[in-house]
Amino acid sequence: MMKRLSRLIALTVTAALTAASIPLSDARHSAHAMELVKEPVWPEELVRTVSEAKEAYERKHVIPPELSARLTEARELLLPTALQRLTLRPAAAKDSGSQQEAVLSPDWRFWAATAQLWNDKRLLPALLDWTASFPLETYESEPYVRLVAEILSDEEQALVLRRLESADANGTQALLGVMRSKNWLVADRIDEWLAAYRQKPQQEGILNFVLYHEDGTSLIRLVEKHEHDLTSAQKLRIISRLVGGPTPGEETTQWLRQLAAATGEPAIEQTIDQALFYSSGDREAAERLYRSGTEGGFAVTLNGRVEKALTEMYPSGELAAGARLYESIRGKPYFYFEEDGWYNSDGKDYYAPEEAIGLWLDFLERYPKHPGADDAAYRLARCYQKAGDSENAMLWLIRAAQLGDRDLGYDASGMLLFVLDVEMSSARLEAVRADRLPAWMKPWLDYSMAVEYIREKRYREAARSLQSFIDTYQGKDLFTGARALARGDEQEIPLAASRYPFWEKVGEQLQLAERMAKLTEEAEQATGTVKADGQYALAAAIYREPLLYYNHLWRGERQSFFWLGGIKSMDYNEPLDRYIGRFNHLIQAIEQFQKIDVQQANAQTAAKMLFSIALSYSKLAHYGEEVSYHTSGAKLNEKVTEYAKLLAETFPDSELADDALMLIYSHTKDKRWLEQIVARYPQGDRAEEAGKQLEQLVAKAAAQDESSHAAYDPGYMVRYEQLRLDDKRLPSSVRSWVEEQQDRSLVRGTMTDGDWVYVLVTADEGKALDYLYIGNRGFRMIVSSNQSSKGAALGLPSAMLARVKSKFVPDGEWQWQMYGN
Repeated sequence: MMKRLSRLIALTVTAALTAASIPLSDARHSAHAMELVKEPVWPEELVRTVSEAKEAYERKHVIPPELSARLTEARELLLPTALQRLTLRPAAAKDSGSQQEAVLSPDWRFWAATAQLWNDKRLLPALLDWTASFPLETYESEPYVRLVAEILSDEEQALVLRRLESADANGTQALLGVMRSKNWLVADRIDEWLAAYRQKPQQEGILNFVLYHEDGTSLIRLVEKHEHDLTSAQKLRIISRLVGGPTPGEETTQWLRQLAAATGEPAIEQTIDQALFYSSGDREAAERLYRSGTEGGFAVTLNGRVEKALTEMYPSGELAAGARLYESIRGKPYFYFEEDGWYNSDGKDYYAPEEAIGLWLDFLERYPKHPGADDAAYRLARCYQKAGDSENAMLWLIRAAQLGDRDLGYDASGMLLFVLDVEMSSARLEAVRADRLPAWMKPWLDYSMAVEYIREKRYREAARSLQSFIDTYQGKDLFTGARALARGDEQEIPLAASRYPFWEKVGEQLQLAERMAKLTEEAEQATGTVKADGQYALAAAIYREPLLYYNHLWRGERQSFFWLGGIKSMDYNEPLDRYIGRFNHLIQAIEQFQKIDVQQANAQTAAKMLFSIALSYSKLAHYGEEVSYHTSGAKLNEKVTEYAKLLAETFPDSELADDALMLIYSHTKDKRWLEQIVARYPQGDRAEEAGKQLEQLVAKAAAQDESSHAAYDPGYMVRYEQLRLDDKRLPSSVRSWVEEQQDRSLVRGTMTDGDWVYVLVTADEGKALDYLYIGNRGFRMIVSSNQSSKGAALGLPSAMLARVKSKFVPDGEWQWQMYGN
């Protein structure tokens, strides 16, 4: 029942942005492309022309006419480079289920646009070579299709047909696009190919092409004519296209009704019946859908409103009974849109996970075929997760993706990796009983163990584990099992992950681990200044390697899941806090820099060490939202200032002293630091910049309208936990403090106990609080809330309690803001 509207909106935006820009895969391979291409000697004027044309194309995706004319004149000089840019690097061997795609030059679009000016047949063999391992997704392929279609003559149709014999799925789709542009396609030919390429990649490409370009009668004819050529999954895709597009006409609707009544394939039957019931209230379809789903299980994802209607049609049936039990365990409506309008994962089961585990197990035993069984299994897994039982959490996340109406494949597979990568130390990984999990999880556990050794700075041990992992598993498909967690006919995310060069990245990680092991051993064996220099070299190496601690099982999708899977919308999370400390190379570098004994180091190394720490904290302040789970912006500002000041005071003659002062200014916006740069280091490389900024500040102050409001400054996000006033986790001293203060008016107070600072706010008499928010700005923590009489009438609380980690809180007073009347 967990629906995905918010994630689908995010995906739509992402897809639109991707379609309008160079894909990540191009950027990923840019280094190789730069090495591959060595420009011939061009006249200076031609170099300028190409440069201007590239800049114009990057801005507006078109080459201006004047520059087009010059590029056309220089065709013979430019053709070798164009050919090189439009030739694929030979694809690496396929490994572990990751398609090591052939590599394109990052500027291939420009050269494709240039080649269109020429339509030179000398480019054709290289372009047609793409189709065997086509390097683009369908939405990216239009420039390719247009270029090839324009180069081909009508006499070269046989050339395209020969290439079809060796094309992969995407290559087939591109070739069909070319043939369509040339008016070479007829229905009989499509039929012939669908049969000839049965169960081959080409058939999938042909089907993709047909689904994109055809509808209605053509698709019905396809199902009827190729009943024995198409797999059940392929037929389901055609049916989904028929019911998922514009409202079908009466003839198509009648055909669908007849198919639903006659087919023996539950997924096809239920897809049709759900569509008929949703669009026209077809009672017969609803009854068949209910009977099929409750007897054999739901093979399709149910629309929430359809499920609700079925529940109301059969109030004494299994759907209704299961929904009531689900609500009693979670403490929220089963149909989330009845209360929140937008899905959120809160529930009373998460507040008492140990108690809820047994309740969810009972639900799954009683209603294993309920469409909400996947949600129940997912929440069971999360309860195990919150209770600290990672092994059972992983087990039930895997099962969740295979139960109910199976609309949780993305969430379950992403959370599985979250548990494995974020929450498990090497000790916890070692304790996992792998035989309880699917066999495909064993290499995942082994690789994650090696990554944890790197994070724990056990570099030599990590290198041995990575080498063993490569020796044992390279060449095997490590991701088939994970792919099976998602519905094969309904992928939510375009799998850029399938192109991820997993083994290449693991090999690089092995080299990094060996390098870090060597640097560590050299530093440990040295003494005095040599030891300090060695420690600095190790820390600097860590600073420069953002993927050193990355678990490549994510295959580049970690940030996507953190956003779409709701991780970044969570309250403070202790495991995520620890993870950021282990995973983030800047935090790891800071820890290594801090090991350097300033008394042992020479002045230059000591100054570099202090500046590197300040700079690392500064970069963390702009690193990304996930850092807020490990520290606060105010604390980072404090740390930057602390170490930069220490450098400027201890080593005032260092060449880094003025850089340190500029760093302080960037985090304080206090012009006195700029003034110090100008006064103390007038010949330094920061003096001119500092002087210009001072002039700008003076001009801005003179022009400022005193009556105008200050510009909005949102400050930094602070991760905290909202608590109930009677939360079981409250220490006795805090509980007593809350009980003493909660009935008083306008309390704004904090209490520190252990690693936590507790924050309590109460409303004025007769009013209630709408929210409590903790943020920070500059060097200060800020608590804001809103009170209203209307809130009191609605039953909102008059007191709110939260807690924030002590390490997030800088020195200094808190700022309190109460809004409302």
